[in-house]
Amino acid sequence: MTALKIDGLTVETLEGRQVLSELSLDFKVGKRYAILGPNGSGKSTLVNAILGHPHFRITHGRVLLGGKNITNLPTSEKAKLGLFLGFQYPVEIDGVSFSSFLRSAVAHQTANQANFFDVLSDTKTQAAALGFKKFDPTRNLNVGFSGGEKKRSEILQMLALKPKFAFLDEPDSGLDIDGISALSKTLNTLSFPTALTIITHHHRALEALQPDIVYVIKNGQLVATGGKELITKVQVNGFKGM
Repeated sequence: MTALKIDGLTVETLEGRQVLSELSLDFKVGKRYAILGPNGSGKSTLVNAILGHPHFRITHGRVLLGGKNITNLPTSEKAKLGLFLGFQYPVEIDGVSFSSFLRSAVAHQTANQANFFDVLSDTKTQAAALGFKKFDPTRNLNVGFSGGEKKRSEILQMLALKPKFAFLDEPDSGLDIDGISALSKTLNTLSFPTALTIITHHHRALEALQPDIVYVIKNGQLVATGGKELITKVQVNGFKGM
């Protein structure tokens, strides 16, 4: 079983502020994960650092894929290896259409031999299932999109790229109850094997997705690891006792 191992990761901002301290986590293809924690605990920093976001610096520790050290690989190379990040705040890219962006991303996946027109056709079907009512692949990427549309756009990219390790940072933010239900149904019926990890504050999404493993991060450190029982514990007691 392919595994992504985060080994003793310490991360700081470019200004020198330490955000994460010696985190060690494992992600295995075929499993579902949830990362929980209070605001500012380092959840988003973790997934951004794994993918190599330039605003963060890994000062200690490694990111291992199948035992190979990929810590310092460029983000594009990590993406080719099957890592994907759905951003908490997706950026708008003026002048680049959704379809052009997706075509380029799919073309750079060396193991993906899918016909792009088939991919685009599937994307349109998936957009409807996600409740993306005005999906138009010729629109500039995320430009003029509502918050919910931006989140749906990220999910559509993930579905097209079929990553081995998918990190979704608050994919349910900006979605109403029906939107969360459609998102959960889509994520529960993925057609490809992946280690699916979500960061969320919404228990409705957690209840729908039923993660196998839950990680709790607080003050930049891993304070608890467990199963679905951790979700109930957080619901009842919050993060104070961890």
